[in-house]
Amino acid sequence: MSFISVLLAYCLSRFTGMCKVLHGDGWFAALVKMAAGARPAGSRAFLLVPVGLSLLLAVVWWQLAFWPAFFAGLLLLLFSVGRGDWRADLAALPGRIADGKAESVWLALQEDGSADTSVADGDDSFWTAICRHVAAVYLDRLFAVFLWFFLLGPAGAVFYRLVSLYNTLPAVRAGQLQAQRGWLDALAWLPARYMGLCACLAGNFATAFHVWRGLLLDTRLAPDRYLARCLEAALVSENGAAVDCAETDPALQLTLQRHPALQDLLVRTEIIGLVGLALAILLLH
Repeated sequence: MSFISVLLAYCLSRFTGMCKVLHGDGWFAALVKMAAGARPAGSRAFLLVPVGLSLLLAVVWWQLAFWPAFFAGLLLLLFSVGRGDWRADLAALPGRIADGKAESVWLALQEDGSADTSVADGDDSFWTAICRHVAAVYLDRLFAVFLWFFLLGPAGAVFYRLVSLYNTLPAVRAGQLQAQRGWLDALAWLPARYMGLCACLAGNFATAFHVWRGLLLDTRLAPDRYLARCLEAALVSENGAAVDCAETDPALQLTLQRHPALQDLLVRTEIIGLVGLALAILLLH
């Protein structure tokens, strides 16, 4: 039934707004604040809420009968998939750039850590930041959730989502709560490798697989950087679309030319990833 859960959750999250009902996360922030108490600098809030809640869900879920466990697992998986209309936001990036809002896009990329301001600007710096942002969004919203559901069941998907939510809390960003970025990077390491392999199969396999294999065991490379390199390698043979924007600087024009191919690659990567997990579930169960 895991096979059906994955397909149902994907279709419901992809084509309906049902997930939005489950994505009110105010309760989580309140619970973390309550657990932190008078000692926000420690890791007690993290251990009690993301870790403790996931363990409790795992114990309860295993005690349920077949059909209650199936529906509970489906709801937990729907809770864990990506927040917001992230596909539409990614598709709207070229339009925002062409409309003269490139600066606001760049500031948003800097805020989420995709833009590397430690290196000199170049024609490909904006494009690289876009690749990192898109890779991080797809990994967080989709691939990591489904892979941990496949490996550890609903509790695995929920644990990843709660760790991700914890690290994006305003109190964590402001330094009032201890960040747990190491946990998130560790949980994203394996899904990033799986998504990178799917990107290889969806694009220029020879070039991308060489990059994927060469960086496979590099634990120091952040998951979004790893995936950005795989995506760029998979796009080597793709031709950029013609863009009629004479006043756009070279960095932005390069991004506008390559973005349609990146979107097509991600759609193929998404399909291959879903089919791969579905086949693995069928073979192992």
